[in-house]
Amino acid sequence: MDDINKVKTASANKIEIRSVFSTFDKNKDGFITMHELKDSLKNIGIFEGEKHVADMFGRVDSNGDGLIDFDEFCELFESISSPKDGEEEGHIEEEDGDGDLKEAFDVFDGNKDGLITVEELGLVLSSLGFTEGKKLEECKEMIKKVDMDGDGMVNFEEFKRMMKGGGRLFPIS
Repeated sequence: MDDINKVKTASANKIEIRSVFSTFDKNKDGFITMHELKDSLKNIGIFEGEKHVADMFGRVDSNGDGLIDFDEFCELFESISSPKDGEEEGHIEEEDGDGDLKEAFDVFDGNKDGLITVEELGLVLSSLGFTEGKKLEECKEMIKKVDMDGDGMVNFEEFKRMMKGGGRLFPIS
């Protein structure tokens, strides 16, 4: 039965990743260009210089063709959410290897207070094109699913646990 749940989770994750990919793929050609990446980052409030975007793009563009395809995008998500070598599944290492997760967290943490609020989640989801971002009740439900301490917000440890455990903050379209 556990194998069936893993397959269902993997399938749901692919659908989720496809939805995020499509918001970055502005012209719907199946690829993300450096320009589309920069524009998408800008739309969610991340204003990075050309060099930083080029470095980020180069890390994701594993085949070096100047485009990020869906498989490369999936690899990025898997590298963020999968246990690293020597790390047990479900066990979170306290290391400086959380840089990518921290960057992702910071996208949602608009006021940089270390917490993702319902409103901040709504703003980011709306800017990514998710209609759920406009409905605070749906954002509250999403936060409730990962809020371990019951404060109605997501701190970095909860976000990290969710990402490494295969959980979801993004809605599935």
